[in-house]
Amino acid sequence: MKRALAIVVLCLAPAAASAQPASAQKGDAQSLMQSGVKLLEAKDYLGALAVFKTAYERFQSAKILLNIGTTLKLLGRDADAANVYQRYLDAHDTDPKRRPEIEKLIAAIDKTVGRLALTATPSDAQIQIDDDDWTHVVHAAIWRVAPGKHSIDVRREGYEPKTKSIDVAAGDSVSVEITLNAIPKPEPKIITVPVDIGVRATPVIEPPRSRLGALVFGHFDVPHGGAALVGVTSDLGDRFAVRAAAIVGPHFGGYVGGVAAFLTHRYRPYVSAGLPVFYSNGARYGARGAGGFEYELNRHVALSIEAGVEHTFNTEMDVKSTVFVPAVGVIGRL
Repeated sequence: MKRALAIVVLCLAPAAASAQPASAQKGDAQSLMQSGVKLLEAKDYLGALAVFKTAYERFQSAKILLNIGTTLKLLGRDADAANVYQRYLDAHDTDPKRRPEIEKLIAAIDKTVGRLALTATPSDAQIQIDDDDWTHVVHAAIWRVAPGKHSIDVRREGYEPKTKSIDVAAGDSVSVEITLNAIPKPEPKIITVPVDIGVRATPVIEPPRSRLGALVFGHFDVPHGGAALVGVTSDLGDRFAVRAAAIVGPHFGGYVGGVAAFLTHRYRPYVSAGLPVFYSNGARYGARGAGGFEYELNRHVALSIEAGVEHTFNTEMDVKSTVFVPAVGVIGRL
């Protein structure tokens, strides 16, 4: 115990004799070191350990590591002390004159603790043994632990963390290899955009056809001649329309009726029904039923053809009351 305390005092001696520190951090660390020595002399080992660790955070000097290791040894934490002594030997500012003494201390401790040879992939991962501080694997290549069971955690950003348990006996040296698996990155969504060569014309959306229109039909009564119907039409919906027309021909009169379409596209088969009234030696009243087909050339013009049958209720003598009357026509809209 006295031997270990002597190491601390000898370590501090050069710091006290040195010139003014080059930075405020170094000055703070030196003040903390002096406070730590006082706590150590008062046998407040835990207080001294906390002060020495704070000093090392302010200014990373190998001399401070030596004091941390010695304090841990006084606390009976031999494995932790050997790990800090190892960091002292690996530091760039180690005092060569102290190396043999520290190596001897580590060799003595290694007989009572377990040694872990740690390898992790990726090599820049962080490692934690039990509840100790996280450190990079490169600083923990050889790590001493107390005999018994221990938990080893390894982590790195972008990788799945991994935990491994190990049981080690005093004087044992065990190799531990841990490989982390990269977290799969989500597959990017590939959106295929068609590329046109040249300039694409902006599509023109044609407005719907007008509901009102004018019509001209020719009705052909093969035995008796033909007549023209000139009038108007009005859509009541997508499938229904009404018609009114004047009959112009050998006989004059009028016609009213309706149309019901089966389709609403450019090709529109339909059925129609209406009431023709014409004058031939008096007023003649009839009924007409037909099946037709309308084809829209565009929203302004449509062609129509019908196959119809007309029946006259009060026909003249020697004239058939029911006749086949086909029709063709043109419908114009604004």
